Amino acid sequence: MELFGLFAGLAIIGILLLLFLFLLGIIKWLLQGFFLYQVADAKNLDLPILGFLPFGTFYLGGQMYDGNLTQKGQFNPKTIGLIFAIAGIIVYITGLSIGDIAISYIIMESIAFLGIFKAYSRSTGVGVLLALLNIITAGIAAIVILFLYSRRLASELSDPVVRDFAAEKYDESEADGDTDYDNRM
Repeated sequence: MELFGLFAGLAIIGILLLLFLFLLGIIKWLLQGFFLYQVADAKNLDLPILGFLPFGTFYLGGQMYDGNLTQKGQFNPKTIGLIFAIAGIIVYITGLSIGDIAISYIIMESIAFLGIFKAYSRSTGVGVLLALLNIITAGIAAIVILFLYSRRLASELSDPVVRDFAAEKYDESEADGDTDYDNRM
C-alpha cells in the first residue's frame, strides 16, 4: 500500500510540475509576442501581429536581417522571413520527440532573432552572443532584449529633434576665425 502512495505522490508532483511549466510557457509566449509586436510595429515590418504565432516570430525575425545582417535591399525582407518560417515548420515536422522539437525551436528562434539582436546591440559579435544566451536560457533572453529594444525604439520615436542654433552660430564663427577670444587678444 505504501508503494501505491509513493507512486501517486510522484504522479501528482509530476502533474503539478507540468502545469507549472505549461503556465510558464504561456507567459513567455505572451510576453515575447507582445514585445515582438511592438518592435515590428515600430520598425514597420510586414504583418507585426504574427509576433503572437509560433512560426510568425521566425517571419518577423527574418525581416530584421535586411540592413542588419545582409546589405540593405540585397534580399526582399519578406522572402527572408518566409524562408525562416518554412524552415521552422520543416524542422518542427521532422522532429523526433517533444524534447527535440523544443530544442530545435529555440535554436531556430535564436537564429531568426539574430537580426533583432544585431539591430539592438549594433554589433554582430554581441548579437551572436545574445543568440547563444537565448538558447541557454530557453528564450528568456529574447524577451529581455525585445523589451529593451522596444523601449529604445519608443524613446527614439518620441524624442523631438532639437537643434541648438546657438552652438551652430558659435561653430560658424570659429570657422571664420572671428571669435571674441581672438578679437580680445
